[in-house]
Amino acid sequence: MNAFSVLLKILAAAAVGAAVAGWILWGNSALMTSGITVTGSRLPEGFSGFRIAQVSDLHNTEFGEGNRKLLAALEQAEPDIIVLTGDIIDARNTKPEISLAFAAEAM
Repeated sequence: MNAFSVLLKILAAAAVGAAVAGWILWGNSALMTSGITVTGSRLPEGFSGFRIAQVSDLHNTEFGEGNRKLLAALEQAEPDIIVLTGDIIDARNTKPEISLAFAAEAM
């Protein structure tokens, strides 16, 4: 194997590593929304059209200054209630004021 082949393999491995790292970083800071419709004969009639927004695993992440992007997405969804689930505060990034300020604004 010549030096050029070795260099190509190293560059290819580095490119793959950089792509995976970028994907992981994006996935941990991306704002993703999805909608699910639940129907069933056992649901009370009062829940017809009831909208629940679930915000999960914030880990003290901010989506725009003061979480403006997240708050705008919630406003657009027009939920009847907002539930916060998962890890709202991250043990490695202990800035609870970020998540607490979001919770206060989302109310």
